[in-house]
Amino acid sequence: MKTPFDAWLKPDMASNFMAPNAAAGMKELMEAGRKSVQAYAEAGQVAAESIQTIIQRQNEILSQMVRDNSTIAQEIINEGTPEEKIARGAELIRNAYEHTVSGFQEVGDICNKSTREACDIINRRVSDCIEEIGCTAREAAGKKSKAKKSA
Repeated sequence: MKTPFDAWLKPDMASNFMAPNAAAGMKELMEAGRKSVQAYAEAGQVAAESIQTIIQRQNEILSQMVRDNSTIAQEIINEGTPEEKIARGAELIRNAYEHTVSGFQEVGDICNKSTREACDIINRRVSDCIEEIGCTAREAAGKKSKAKKSA
């Protein structure tokens, strides 16, 4: 059974790349490659910026956790009865925990957003590339049918 890729192995297919307009085809191929590399670079830039933002935000969260723990310890030590210390400590710990969870949810949102942005860039390039391949194939088929008619 023949596959669509069998045609790529035949010499007449290679002649499409070696025809008099081969320079134009090579230029199109180089331009497509340039656009693909540019899309990957843009996606990489989005990822790098996201990583920097995530690291910065995680550092802020960890610093806040250290400050919260210090505050909790000081307030528990300074307050009155053991029951009051436990009640106040539980409240402070709950507040610190909620704040920390909120911060890490924010980090997760940053990750999701940057992943979406990078994937959108790559998906647009893949779609464009598929369209370019289709246009090139249609043009080649048109030239081939004109050549057969004139022969």
